[in-house]
Amino acid sequence: MAATRYPPAVWRPVVNTSGTMVQPTRGLIPHVQQGNGSLYGMFNNPSTQVSSHLWLSKGGGWEQYVDFADKAWAEAAGNPYWLSVECEGFDTEDYTALQVQRLAEFYAWGMTEFGWKAAVTDSVDGYGIGTHRMGGTAWGGHSCPGDIRANRRGDILSAALALNGTPPPSGPSPAQLRYVNMPTLRRGSTGSAVVTLQNSLNIIFGHEATSGDPNRLVPDGSFGPATQARVGSLQRLNSPYYGPINVDGIVGRQSWLKIGYILTGMNR
Repeated sequence: MAATRYPPAVWRPVVNTSGTMVQPTRGLIPHVQQGNGSLYGMFNNPSTQVSSHLWLSKGGGWEQYVDFADKAWAEAAGNPYWLSVECEGFDTEDYTALQVQRLAEFYAWGMTEFGWKAAVTDSVDGYGIGTHRMGGTAWGGHSCPGDIRANRRGDILSAALALNGTPPPSGPSPAQLRYVNMPTLRRGSTGSAVVTLQNSLNIIFGHEATSGDPNRLVPDGSFGPATQARVGSLQRLNSPYYGPINVDGIVGRQSWLKIGYILTGMNR
């Protein structure tokens, strides 16, 4: 029997659910929350008439509201066929790096647990990673999750395939190219690209908490000795698809490419 709970998620059952899913499910619908913060209160209120199976925070935390054997109230006529996850944020924002990683982890788990296909689909009769908007009027006539997040489905799938042992594509994905095209940085560099670097390094090495972590790089846009040391750690880091590279403390194309692979889930 397939799992009804996702092990990493905090179980917070809600009242907004009815009926059972058609098995096997067709795949995953990632929704955009259009807001911030847990949706437990909203989904546990009968008057709202909405819910989802899961909620994913910008920081990568999971909450599960509805068993996978039961219908959530997420996409109207699509409810019996697709598992749903509400993703914190707005349709004008990209996913955070951790959200991409967590969605990839969940989809990789679903491929093993439910037999989900390695596919991106825009058809209600398809299989894979879909969108709310593909259902049209029958699914409520929504634009969710917007173009930015809809266009990240290929990145999520590629990362999921890597987690399941399928090698990544031969060239960088569109998400990874955003990092490859960043400027070369070295000690003494300043500006927004350094902030991006510092935030990326904090995520990669598990120091993204905003307080209480003495090893966290302050994202101040100034490339100093602490940032240079962490760049060296990145360059020495060994991982399945991207091993150590030249340790020079300079963040050029290879270092940015390595960051892109890791943050889009290719190396975990």
